[in-house]
Amino acid sequence: MYAFLPTQNSTTDAYDYAASVRWRVDLWKPHHLLYNITALAFYSLLQSLGVYIMPLPLLKLLNSFFAGTSLFVLWRMIALLQKDVKVQAALLLVAGASFGTMRYATENETYLIPLFFSSLGSLYALRYLQLGKGTFIFWSGWWASIACLYHQVHFFWWLGLFFFFLLADKCKLASAFRFLLPALVVPLVYGLVMFYQDIRLTEAHRFVFSAFYKGGVETTITYKNFLLTGISFFRTFFEVHGRIPFLLTHHPFYIINGLVTAGFVLYLLKELLQRRRTNILHHSTFYRTHAVILALQVLFAWYAVGNAEFMVMVPFLVVLLASCLNIKKSRNLFLFGIALFIWNTSFGVIPNHLYTFSNHACVSNYIQQHPGSVLILHDKNAFDTYFFYHFGRYPENTHETEAPARVLTKVIAEGHLRNQAIITDYTKEAAVLNRQWFLSKKKADAFFKNYELSPFYSCPTFYRGSSLHKVSVHFGK
Repeated sequence: MYAFLPTQNSTTDAYDYAASVRWRVDLWKPHHLLYNITALAFYSLLQSLGVYIMPLPLLKLLNSFFAGTSLFVLWRMIALLQKDVKVQAALLLVAGASFGTMRYATENETYLIPLFFSSLGSLYALRYLQLGKGTFIFWSGWWASIACLYHQVHFFWWLGLFFFFLLADKCKLASAFRFLLPALVVPLVYGLVMFYQDIRLTEAHRFVFSAFYKGGVETTITYKNFLLTGISFFRTFFEVHGRIPFLLTHHPFYIINGLVTAGFVLYLLKELLQRRRTNILHHSTFYRTHAVILALQVLFAWYAVGNAEFMVMVPFLVVLLASCLNIKKSRNLFLFGIALFIWNTSFGVIPNHLYTFSNHACVSNYIQQHPGSVLILHDKNAFDTYFFYHFGRYPENTHETEAPARVLTKVIAEGHLRNQAIITDYTKEAAVLNRQWFLSKKKADAFFKNYELSPFYSCPTFYRGSSLHKVSVHFGK
């Protein structure tokens, strides 16, 4: 299903990675060092075999493959922890039907390849716990280290496994050495990439942690850290988005599936309240290790203002924790998995595949027809990346609606002096609630009160028949 229902509403990052592959630029991004180069290798391999697919859909297919292989590795761990095949299947369904998994299995993002390798690290840790072979320590460290090369956020999973071997083995120093030895591959690969790009050793810290130095990770702590972390954690399992009210009014299909899901959830809540029994914990060391990993991952996501991208591994970790319990019946787990599948397929995967939520294609067409216009866009970065992916160059004269008022005032004044059309996609209609809306400073509402907005160019999306507007100064101003 992941491969057959890819999203048609790719993120800014998804277009950015695909553009890097298509135009062979910016291939080494430090916080996910090997993703773009792996994508380019896959793309080039298929081209050499005579298979020509554009990078974006091809990389979505690659991610769907790694979603499947990650679930396979997870099943191998569940099978070692739970003997009942029905329980195994139910737990796997919960992980595979959670929105965090579905969302990134149908998108070109950097989070599922490292999840596969981190899961392999945990699988070898579990095998070591049960069989005691020292080579399993090495392979656990190797795969966990490879995961860090595909995304730095998996350092916390690696760190948790490191402490696992310190706690699980009497020969702590020997275990630590076996686990740490393959981790040398991380500085080695970073060093080779820096050498290839002529980056000096004294600049290593700025290269490795460039996402922090360039402001790619939001680190200001406010109430939004708590609010968005809670929303994102819930959304890792169930899709929650401002588009859902639009979907409910669009077709009875969504109302029916929403009610069916609600029925499942109410039944499960009733079962939970009536059967307050405590499941016996097995494999306590493995359980504690992955509970710590889960806590570290969620804590870092909280630090990054509830970034859902840093919680992709949460369903896998939660399922691993549940697998350490003595689960005797699978029925309620199956019902929960079915509820997740119905809801997330109905309100996440299918709408993202069928409908268009952004105006990028329309704005791109407008620019090609009117190349001299100045555009003030709601999501300039997303559009610029979309445009670059398709044409290999960034558009000229695009600006952000949330830019400082003095900047936009100057842009508009200079544009009018040059007789350029000033166009915006800003609208006074109620915004669709999403993470971007929560994080925005809402400057545009106040700024555009000073200008006349005239509908000029139709750009319909799923939400409404919106238009691009021509910006002009109110008479007398």
